[in-house]
Amino acid sequence: MTWGLRLIGPMIVIVGIAQAAPTDTFMVSATITPGCLVNHGIPSEGAQVGILGSLAFGTASALSQETRNVALLSSGSFTLSCTPGIPLSMSIDGGLQPNAGRQLKRNDGSETLTYQLYRDAALANPIGIDQPITIDTTTTPDNIPLPVWGSLTLPGNLPAGSYSDELVLTLEW
Repeated sequence: MTWGLRLIGPMIVIVGIAQAAPTDTFMVSATITPGCLVNHGIPSEGAQVGILGSLAFGTASALSQETRNVALLSSGSFTLSCTPGIPLSMSIDGGLQPNAGRQLKRNDGSETLTYQLYRDAALANPIGIDQPITIDTTTTPDNIPLPVWGSLTLPGNLPAGSYSDELVLTLEW
């Protein structure tokens, strides 16, 4: 004979009582405003941002009567990035001798040499003193180049020496 044990009876299964999990919604939002970064930061209004670069007409003989044209050479430390399509403009003041247009002045004297600024390489569109110039932010929104070219014609009769000027460029958006 084989003996086996059989259990017969009710089986009790304990199941947790399901409770309702309450839900609700909440809003998440952000507002993105258009703007520009100068040197990877947001400058305060009127802040000086450093040296943009230079217009270097080079070295020439005191007797030269040639015309020299140059583009603004970036200092490498200035960067400008803007929201694509933001209205951006620049203006450039008259420099240190603004009474008769923009002029380079001899560092050890009073002689001056007139030069002009343009917003295109063809030198067809002059930049007047404090004249707002629109800058395109749609084509190149990062590392935006500033459209500045310079031209001067040497008169052939100035004393030798170094001539210079300092300009203030203002950006507005």
